[in-house]
Amino acid sequence: MGRSRAARVVLALLMVGAVGLLALTGLMLAVGARDEARPADVIVVLGAGEVGTERRAAHGVARYHEGIAPWLLCSGGYRHRNGMSEAELCASLARQAGVPPSAILLEPESRTTEQNAQHAAQIMRERGWRSAVVVSDGYHLLRARWLFEREDVIVWTSPASGPGGAGTLFDKVYYVARELGALIYQGAKAALGC
Repeated sequence: MGRSRAARVVLALLMVGAVGLLALTGLMLAVGARDEARPADVIVVLGAGEVGTERRAAHGVARYHEGIAPWLLCSGGYRHRNGMSEAELCASLARQAGVPPSAILLEPESRTTEQNAQHAAQIMRERGWRSAVVVSDGYHLLRARWLFEREDVIVWTSPASGPGGAGTLFDKVYYVARELGALIYQGAKAALGC
């Protein structure tokens, strides 16, 4: 194969890859722009550091007060400076916002979105629940939906921020790019059966 032909093949592959990334980004942003919240067994709030957990918890609490579900499951194991896990911070904020402690469940072990889905689904199975409204930032909801569906959970998503997340334009671009990488990684794991 001549150099000219090899260059054309490489260029074509790069263009196909770029179109694929653009399509995946469009899908990710489209899912993150829709609020599908509807009656479900439980609202699952995914942790995201201190500020992200606060924003997501506030959104999950609002959905709880709207009567979307009788239970709020706070998920996330990363610990903050004060020693609280994301799940504990979410639960504390929910109690302060009027959610009865008896309606709050904790899943304080997960460190990844995949673990959020696995551990939350296990809690749901133990209680005989099948459906969940999953709360996260918009950019994160496509992957979260996919991982919860892999756990046989009926999922509706509800974004705590716009499709690109909260923050500055730089923040939004960063989070979208990071999530694209996570989607590709998760897809590769699934393709390899991991």
